[in-house]
Amino acid sequence: MLQSDDTYRHYLRQLPEFCDFTEAEFSKLTHDLSVKTYPKGQILFDHGDLRQRFYYVIKGVVRLERHDETGNFTFINYVKAIKGFPYRGLYTDADYPYTATALTDITIASVPMTTFEAIVSLNPLVTRQVISQMSHLLDRMENRLQKLVTSSATNRVIQALSIFGSDMGEKTPDGDVLIPYPITLIELARLSGTTRETAGQVVTKLEVAGKLIYNKKRFRFDPSGLTG
Repeated sequence: MLQSDDTYRHYLRQLPEFCDFTEAEFSKLTHDLSVKTYPKGQILFDHGDLRQRFYYVIKGVVRLERHDETGNFTFINYVKAIKGFPYRGLYTDADYPYTATALTDITIASVPMTTFEAIVSLNPLVTRQVISQMSHLLDRMENRLQKLVTSSATNRVIQALSIFGSDMGEKTPDGDVLIPYPITLIELARLSGTTRETAGQVVTKLEVAGKLIYNKKRFRFDPSGLTG
């Protein structure tokens, strides 16, 4: 069980997003390391807050959410364990581009953003990794928008389930995807832009058709079989 800051430093040092730093860089990066545990629903920062810390999820899932100027469109993304954020706005933005909320109970590490940006710019290996992360995020966002821009509420719910699978899912020995975190129908409705009732109806139909299992708020399904 992780307990001390030194233990967390050792843990983070082994992970892909930190292993390419030199010892001196990693020591400087984690000099002001903060590791905290928050309950589900805790807001880490709001859209527009000063962009002061770079975060890394050790345990649990964080929801990133932003509304457009009209309030009619909501962008939602999820960051699971062993992933960092925010990559958007590095070196350019003074404020956070979205609101970050604990979707589950979380344990999260953070370091000063100014330190993170300064050290990343000096290490070509880490810079390349950050660019790769940003490119991956852009690809995911483009695919997500294409999937969710549909007039059919049923299709949006199905696509939202696929997004849960890609963002948080784990492959099972049977080849299905299990989302090991409790996901409410309200959360499914939020991502798909529909009501809880509609989301529940779609889930029930998929269960009856044998395409999905929803037990104790945990989804299990074959992504390729949701629409088949």
